[in-house]
Amino acid sequence: MTDRQGKRGGAAKGWLLTIGVALLAVLLATHGAGALRAIVAEVGWQALLVVAAHLPVTFFATVGWQVLLPPDRRPSLPFLFRLRLIKEAVNALLPVAQVGGEVVRAKLAVRKGLTLAESTASCVVDVLAGTVGLVLFVLASLAVALVTLRDPRLAQAGLTLVGVVALIAGALFIAHKAGLGRRVGQLSQRWTAIAGRVGALGEAFRDIGARRAEIGASWAWHMAAWLAGAFETYVSMWALGLQPTLLQALIVEGLAQTAKVVGFAIPGALGVQEGGYLLLGGALGLTPDQALALSLLRRLREITLGAIGLVLWRTTRQEAPAPARDTLATGTA
Repeated sequence: MTDRQGKRGGAAKGWLLTIGVALLAVLLATHGAGALRAIVAEVGWQALLVVAAHLPVTFFATVGWQVLLPPDRRPSLPFLFRLRLIKEAVNALLPVAQVGGEVVRAKLAVRKGLTLAESTASCVVDVLAGTVGLVLFVLASLAVALVTLRDPRLAQAGLTLVGVVALIAGALFIAHKAGLGRRVGQLSQRWTAIAGRVGALGEAFRDIGARRAEIGASWAWHMAAWLAGAFETYVSMWALGLQPTLLQALIVEGLAQTAKVVGFAIPGALGVQEGGYLLLGGALGLTPDQALALSLLRRLREITLGAIGLVLWRTTRQEAPAPARDTLATGTA
């Protein structure tokens, strides 16, 4: 990447961050920042419970990553948990469009004797397993919403999602009939061969792919993490005095994760997450003030754990790395 391209990328991220901050400011101004401050102030010490309720989410996701690493050289769970906190902090607080944290944790994992290829491949597969879990979780939350709530907006969202899935399935069927699968497979083999010549990345992917049981376990742990996220939302709603049910928390968490996906390019999904809460908050029985307060309480948790994660990042970078098993395969951390 040239200096000019780097400057353009940085400028684009800066504009996206500005848009997110502006959108959040507009939402706060139009829905009463004073009322929101009063609601959040009532939470008091219970905000600590909201922060603590996120730790199981991070723990389950960490185990989902650990099972993908080489069985004979897996770093300890506490170390990987630390890296997961760092990854979440980078994605939540820095203008990196939700991907910078993956790069950071992949490089830091090398400090415990993994090669950069092994670390990178595990992070990529971990993200894919988490994404599959997220899709199923969002579908489950939408199904619950359609069954328990009678709101046309939810029905429209469900039909749209079904339509998108149908289009994808139809495209895959047509591609299969056209023999595109064989061509893609040949292209994939060529890229794998290139990756193998460049370094050990291709071999690392093949090693993970051969351990299907571990991939399935990773997906299961990520599903547990998404479900734990619903419990975190339940605690947040309880702290705001909303007297929620677990089904309501499941729906709200699915909505929040969908909004974060929509606002992927905006750092922290600033403004987009709040807009998502407002958009369907009425169908969930939340007033605009309550919907925004719930989102701001989530932001408070992100800032608190994010600050801890950034401190851990600094201390981890200062630690001496373990000797690399293969210098050529490891690369630069």
